[in-house]
Amino acid sequence: MVRVIAPSSPFDPDGLARGLAVLRERLGLVPRHRADLDARDRYLAGSDARRLEEWREAVADPDARAIFCARGGFGASRLLPGLDPAPLVERPKVLVGFSDVCALHAALNRAGLATVHGPVLTQLGRAPEAAVAHLERLLSRSAPRPGPWEAPAEGAGLAGTATVRPGRASGPLLGGSLALLAHLCGTPWAPRLDGAILLLEDVTEAPYRLDRTLTQLRLSEALDRLAGVALGQFTHCDDAGVRGLDVVRELVRELGVPAIEGVPAGHEDANFAVPLGARATLVAPGEGASDEGPPRLVFDGWMEGA
Repeated sequence: MVRVIAPSSPFDPDGLARGLAVLRERLGLVPRHRADLDARDRYLAGSDARRLEEWREAVADPDARAIFCARGGFGASRLLPGLDPAPLVERPKVLVGFSDVCALHAALNRAGLATVHGPVLTQLGRAPEAAVAHLERLLSRSAPRPGPWEAPAEGAGLAGTATVRPGRASGPLLGGSLALLAHLCGTPWAPRLDGAILLLEDVTEAPYRLDRTLTQLRLSEALDRLAGVALGQFTHCDDAGVRGLDVVRELVRELGVPAIEGVPAGHEDANFAVPLGARATLVAPGEGASDEGPPRLVFDGWMEGA
C-alpha cells in the first residue's frame, strides 16, 4: 500500500485517475488517500493545515511503503516549518515526486533520508512504458549493476546525451528544480551541496531567469564545492532565439567540475526517476578523461541501500 498526498497545488482529477490506474494496474500498488485530497484554496490544494495534516498522516501510516504526490505547482515550501523528518528516519518511506515537491526532498535529504525525484501522479498517467519500468526497478532496487563502460540498466542509473565538462565524480545526488533551489537559498532547508552531484532541471523559465537563478546560487557560494553537475530537461525554457539549456550549460561549464547534459529527468512526459540523497557516480567521458561509453549517472549508493 502507498499513500497519495497533494502538498502543493490542486490537480486535474482525470490526470490523477490515470496516474492512480498506473499505480494499481501496472505497478501493483494499492493507493490510499484522504477524502479531501481534491480540496482547493486558491492556488493551493487546501489550507496549509490540511496539507500538513495529510503529510503527517501519510508518514504515520504503518502500512504505507511509499508516499506519492499528486501534483507539483506551489505550496510545499509553506509546509517546511511544520515538517519533522524524525518519524521517517525511524521508519523510512520513499517520497516520490518532483518540481515543487523538491522542497520536501530538500528537507528530507538534509536529514539523511533518500527520496525519489520522479513523476507525480498527474504526470505518471502520461509516462511512456520505459519511464514506468525504470521507476518500478528503482523502487524495488532490483536493477542489475552496469558494467564499467555501459549505459546503466533500468533503475540503475541514467544516460545523458553529451558531456559538458569531462571527468568523474561521486557524491550524494541532490537538487531538482533550479528555481526551487534558488528559492531555498538563505533558509534552513537549503541543500548542503559540498561534495554533491547536483541535478538541475526546470520548466517555463526564460533564459534570463535561468541565468538569474544560477547566478544567485553562485553568489550565495552554494556551488563553490560541488563534485559534479547533471543537467536534466529544461522544458519550454527558450525565448527570442535563445535556448535555456545553452545558458545553463555555459554557466555550469564555468564551475569547473565534471558535468553532463541530457539526463531524461524533469517536466517532459518521459521523466525518469532519480534517487536524491543517495550516493551516485557521474561519468563524463571526453578529452583528458579515462572513462569511455556514454555520459551517465549511476545510482551506486541506492543499489547498495546507502
